[in-house]
This record gives sequence, structure tokens and C-alpha cells, in this order.
Amino acid sequence: MTTDHQPDGGRPGRRVTSADVARASGVSRATVSYVLNDVPGKSISEETRRVVRETADRLGHVPFGPARSLRLGRSNIVLALVRDYAIGFIADRALAALDAALAERGSVLLVHRFSDQPRPMRELWGLVSPSVVVSMAGLKIAEETFGGTTTKLVGVQGHFRQTLAGQRQVEYLHGRGHRQIGYAYPKDERVALIAKERLAGAEEQARTMGIAQPAIQTIDVRDPDSAVGALEAWARLPEPVTAIAAHNDEIALLLVDGLRKLGMEAGRDMAVIGVDNIPLARTFLTTLEIVESIYTGWIVEAVLAALDDRPVPESDPEFLRLIIRDTA
Repeated sequence: MTTDHQPDGGRPGRRVTSADVARASGVSRATVSYVLNDVPGKSISEETRRVVRETADRLGHVPFGPARSLRLGRSNIVLALVRDYAIGFIADRALAALDAALAERGSVLLVHRFSDQPRPMRELWGLVSPSVVVSMAGLKIAEETFGGTTTKLVGVQGHFRQTLAGQRQVEYLHGRGHRQIGYAYPKDERVALIAKERLAGAEEQARTMGIAQPAIQTIDVRDPDSAVGALEAWARLPEPVTAIAAHNDEIALLLVDGLRKLGMEAGRDMAVIGVDNIPLARTFLTTLEIVESIYTGWIVEAVLAALDDRPVPESDPEFLRLIIRDTA
């Protein structure tokens, strides 16, 4: 039979406090506070520190976040704002790496689905007072959003030039002899910032190469038939498209499947190149890989720098790597 822990006769389910730890350890509440909050400059023996920490662990003591924030002048919370919970392969890996790095230093990562409406953000600040806010790629949030708080902002959008993806796709396809290039644009407002940058890069590179602007078709990843419709539209052009630069691997894979449905083959009848190098693409899709160690490494280092009041480092412009496979 199990029962709720009741430190020193407390009522069932009562939260274990620093006073409970102090009584069980035989020390003062001040000593418990100094030890559990790692307050510097206090003459406390290692044996006492050990006893306090072991007692706190045994009793199940968890520091009360708001009180701790008041004592330290800051919280141990880092808030990541994302456009949607389905944030994509590379962003998911970045958040996992950030979570692990923050855990090592006793900080907590919270992920929040961001709304463009200002009221939800104001309400969020009433509940959570993060030390750092990370706006993931696809979100652009102004410093003024925090209304004069001490919260620091690390914005991923803008640090990695997404135009490079479109430029390098067109550059590669041009080098393979293609002059009529299509661009597969996502029907998804959640990724609009990134999508517009990648398309702008493809258009800029086409001008540099002296070829026609990419013929744009919009693809809805929730509707596989949209890929077939786009392929048919590209084929009807006076100068039919021979190669497609896709916004990402998901769209590229839909196009590969669409070609199959039309009795064609990617890489033979039509070249297709994606972006991301997601696991599903790694057997046959030509793509631009977002190098995980560079992308996630910068996000982790930028957040840690913000927490330590250091300048946010510059990002590495070489965050993309061409992976040549069967489709282009």
C-alpha cells in the first residue's frame, strides 16, 4: 500500500518546502536556500551541502519557480516560439539539442505555439517570465514585443540566409543543362517567411544565369493531387519545364510520386531537387542538406550566450550541403 508523502505530519499531497528540508536536515532554512540555489560566498561545508541536497532529493523537493526567479532576479526558463507543433525535421532536432544543453545547466525549455495576435503573447507573459525567447525559423518577432522586460530575444529567422537554398538549387540544375526550371512553392502560410526567401534566391540565381525566371506552381502537402496538377501545368507551358526546385523535401517527394502516377520517372524525365535531407529522402532524392551540426549548434550557442550576457555569435553561411542522388 502506498501513501502520499507527508513531511513531518503535513497534510497529504502538500508540496515539500525548504522548511521541510531544513527540519529533516537539521539546518536552518537560510542554509537550505543557500545550498539549493548555489548562492556564492557562503561558508557551508561540503558535508552540509551533501546532506541538504540528499535530503531534498529524498523528500522530493522541487524549487518554486516564481520565488526562485525573484531571488535570482531572472528565471531559468527559455521559451521557444514556433509557428506550429509540426515544425519540421531540422527544427525539431534543434529544439532537442537545445533542451539537452539547457538541462545540463539547470534551465528549462518551454515550447509554445505562437499566434500572430498580440493578446495571446501578452497573456503568456503574465504566466511565464522567460530569461530568453527563441523565435524559430519562420517567425519574425520584434524586440518591442516584450514591452521593456529583461527578456532577451534570439531570432533564428534572418541569421541563416534561406535565399542560398534557392540560389544553389538553380545553380545546380543549370549546371546539369536545364534552362526551363519550375519552382514548387508551398501552400502554407506558416512557412511563408522562409518560402519567400528561398523563392527569391531561385529567381535571383536565374537572373544571374541569364535564363527564364522559374515557373512557379503552388503545392499543398495535404493534397497529393496538387503535385500532379502542377506537373501537368509545367508540361503545358510553351517551353516545358525540365527540372524542378522544390521548397523542401516533402514537396519534392510529392512531385516524385506525382511523376510516377503520370508514368514518368524523376531523374530521367524530370529533374527534382529538394531542401532539408529528411530521413525519408535519403535513399534517392537529390537535395540540399541543412547541416544539423551547424544549424543546431548555432541555436544552442546563441541561447547560451544570451543567458550568459555574451554577444550572440555570427551564424555560419555554409549551412547547406549538396547531396546528389537519383532525382537530379
